[in-house]
Amino acid sequence: MNNRYDEPDFIDVVPGRTDNARGQVESEIRALCFEQPFAVLATQGEGQPYTNLISYAVSEDLKQLVFSTPSQTRKYSLIKKNKKVSLLIDNRAQQPESINLIRAVTITGIARPLEDPKEVERWAELLIKRHSYLDKFIKSPSSSLILVDIIRIFYVRRFQEVFQWVPGNFS
Repeated sequence: MNNRYDEPDFIDVVPGRTDNARGQVESEIRALCFEQPFAVLATQGEGQPYTNLISYAVSEDLKQLVFSTPSQTRKYSLIKKNKKVSLLIDNRAQQPESINLIRAVTITGIARPLEDPKEVERWAELLIKRHSYLDKFIKSPSSSLILVDIIRIFYVRRFQEVFQWVPGNFS
C-alpha cells in the first residue's frame, strides 16, 4: 500500500492478469453495488455539474443500472440533453471512524430514458424488487425509468488504492 496520500496507487484490472486481483476487485465492487441502497448521480448541463441522491438497482452482470425520476425534473432534462453521467456509491456511513475503511465506486456511463414498454416492465420489476417502498412512485405516469449503460467503474479502497474495471471484460 502506498503511504503517500497525494499519490494514489492506480491499478488497471485487465484480462490476463495472473494474480487474483481481478476476481477480488469484481467481488468487492459487486458487494458494494448490491449492499448500498443509494447513489449520487452527477449530470452536466448549462456549464455546471448537478448531483442528486437516487435509489437504484444494478443488473447481475454489472453492465447496467436503473433508477426512476419524475419526467419534469432538472435531472431528467439534463440527461435528455447530455447522456453522459457518473454515479458514486460508497459505504462511508458504515465507516465513520476511519477513512481507510471506506470503499467507493465511481461509475461512468451513458443514460437514457426507457420508452419501450417491455424494457420499462423488466427494469421496473428489478428496481421495485430492491426498493419495494417506491412501487407507486416507479409506476406513476409522471415518472420515468432511466437506464445507465455502464462503461467503466473506478473502485477505491484503503483511501488511495484505485482500480479501473470495465464490465463485460471478465465474464
